[in-house]
Amino acid sequence: MIFDLRELKRSGKTSQTFYAEIEPEPQLCDIPGVEVAGNVRVTGKVTLTGEHSAAVEGEAAYVLSGSCTRCLEQTEKVCTAEFFEECGGADSVYPAVNDKIDITKIVLDVVMTNMPVNFLCGEDCKGLCPVCGGNLNKGECKCK
Repeated sequence: MIFDLRELKRSGKTSQTFYAEIEPEPQLCDIPGVEVAGNVRVTGKVTLTGEHSAAVEGEAAYVLSGSCTRCLEQTEKVCTAEFFEECGGADSVYPAVNDKIDITKIVLDVVMTNMPVNFLCGEDCKGLCPVCGGNLNKGECKCK
């Protein structure tokens, strides 16, 4: 999603809210057996901070779907990540090119950096028995 700062200036406003759905890149989630299911939904606000710069803030929501890292059961989790970025300044990681800011890059970067290391069906997941491979969440196994 490209946001044009010139259009915002012409409107006479100093800020504008936005909503977008961004299709995730296949490599966005690097947890084996897990993927981002559907689009990343983004709500936010762009606020002018200078002649060619703006602050972009908001929240990205997405669903992770796949196998639990401990017990291998299929599960889904809704995840959210908040962000705030200064765009367009001389030191900015996200420059304004011709007074346009690519919000997609900001959102995908924040989702990737907030991705969990492990994907668990629940914080109390007991995993699999190391001897028989039984799912310990479904009861104790009979092996010793």
